[in-house]
Amino acid sequence: MSNLSVDERRAIIAEIDAAFASNTITIGEAVKKIRTELYSMNQNHYARFIRVSDKTLRDVEKGNTDARLSILNKLLAPGGFQVSARAVKREI
Repeated sequence: MSNLSVDERRAIIAEIDAAFASNTITIGEAVKKIRTELYSMNQNHYARFIRVSDKTLRDVEKGNTDARLSILNKLLAPGGFQVSARAVKREI
């Protein structure tokens, strides 16, 4: 676990949140940022920490799988995120 200050952790979370809001980050990229920047963990350690297989974690980070929502929420939860849906304005 890294020794970040509260402000540093908030800044990283805000950066991920802004990237989600602007649609410039994938879920896998967000999971990797949470794992590496917030927790300073390798894939094996993070997978054990959140109780998923390391293969599942690798596949999600690389975008090689369509994981179940429950798995995605497990991967994102340590960063304070969860998968949700929102309406998108469309011109008809």
